[in-house]
Amino acid sequence: MYDIELKPKVGLITLTDVPRALLVVKEREEAITKKHIDYKKFLIENDIDVFDAADAVERKPGWVSFYSSEDISKAVDYFLQNHVEAVIIGCWHWTEPMFIVEIARLLNKPILLYSDEDPSWAATCLITAGGASLWETSPNRPAQVHERFYGDRQASLKWIKGVCALEKMKSSKLVLWGGSYALRMEYLQDDYPKLKSFLINDIMVEDQYVLIKAAEKINPERIEKFINWLKSGNVKLNYDKSMFTPEVLKKQIELYFAAKDRIAEIGGNISGVSVKCFPELADIYGTDPCFLPAFIPHNQDSEGPKKAINTICEGDIKGLLTMVLLTNINGGIPSLFGDVTYIGKEYFLISNCGASSIHYACKSCATYDILRNLTVEANFEGATGGAVGYSTPGGQMTIARLVRVKGRYFMLIGLGDAVEITKDISSKFYFGSTWPHTAVRLNVDQQLFVQALGANHVVATYGNYLKEMVYSCTLAGIEYFRIDSNESLERWLERVRYL
Repeated sequence: MYDIELKPKVGLITLTDVPRALLVVKEREEAITKKHIDYKKFLIENDIDVFDAADAVERKPGWVSFYSSEDISKAVDYFLQNHVEAVIIGCWHWTEPMFIVEIARLLNKPILLYSDEDPSWAATCLITAGGASLWETSPNRPAQVHERFYGDRQASLKWIKGVCALEKMKSSKLVLWGGSYALRMEYLQDDYPKLKSFLINDIMVEDQYVLIKAAEKINPERIEKFINWLKSGNVKLNYDKSMFTPEVLKKQIELYFAAKDRIAEIGGNISGVSVKCFPELADIYGTDPCFLPAFIPHNQDSEGPKKAINTICEGDIKGLLTMVLLTNINGGIPSLFGDVTYIGKEYFLISNCGASSIHYACKSCATYDILRNLTVEANFEGATGGAVGYSTPGGQMTIARLVRVKGRYFMLIGLGDAVEITKDISSKFYFGSTWPHTAVRLNVDQQLFVQALGANHVVATYGNYLKEMVYSCTLAGIEYFRIDSNESLERWLERVRYL
């Protein structure tokens, strides 16, 4: 796991029938206890932080189950004190469904009703009655979009990761150096209060001068140590006489440390940052800040281990939110970001202007495996600066992008395959040839894909996280459309045109 702080935090509570004369009470509670313990063990073994109400609230000795409103209220207090991001209700046998509604109303967190498939007990009755009661009452959105799993433990993991990723993002904040709306790209405009109402805690905007002023004060020893770190990792530094010189490299490192130090100074739960390069930094200041999107989203540098924080360019808030969501889902691995520079019949190219997370220079998280795959040489943009280039290795990737149309947010998601960038592919690069490149095959109609993209920027990560993204979007109330299907692309285009 890349960042252990991003483990999902769930509350677990099991319900049982209210006390009354029943022949099989002992057998019922023994069965419920075993199922509860087995499922809890499964969650822990799959890197889920479990806060078990049975461990915190005293009830009938030997019982893990809850059967009174008073004790359920105590359990919810325990969940709130530990900041759980979702709650799983064990529905192993029938009880009064209103208990489930009480939990949903008091907690206001994502709700999962879970039971194993077992004909011995009336689990199905509780799941269906409890779910119907949540729909009928709908005290909040988590109740309305609750999920139910019956015997599918693996599927429940995807739900947990998806909804907890959203809850984490909602409590975090973004920092935008230079704000948004770079180069008159209208789609970068956004509704900050709206976003803070359901997706993010805060969006902080600072001028790039904060970085420039701090860069002037960076200790030269830190810069030299960083250069030696690059060299020890066999990073290829291809200097020229003007665009990328040893002096320019030092200025780029200064900007990187200025950003790193500023993140530490702000403190709090920063999940993503953006730097607006053009024109203030790249042209007026005179140096590209490409080391920010390259090295901030990595968990180590010349000064040792550190937190990886997603970094985007040009104030692309919707892109940054997509990156944060994917990172929260996959356990802390930073997301790939870039421009869609080419769409062909066989593949499309993601190639960001100057840099993207160095994590994608190879499929290993070992820093020195990554560094030896990097080349820093003259950028194609700005007065001076080196681009941090690499070719992303092949592998299955989730592609995603939050977009806005007429004030409404939508998520585009798809599953593609990153393909090896051969010499035949790279020989066609000219503009931006020194940038990081990722070639992805989606197997959709070229013309449909061109029409359907809601931005020239997309986000990606290794692995299949489509289901987790669906659960996140459902909880947030964001419509989603698949971009790896021609039929879905056509539905998306129709939705946009008749919105």
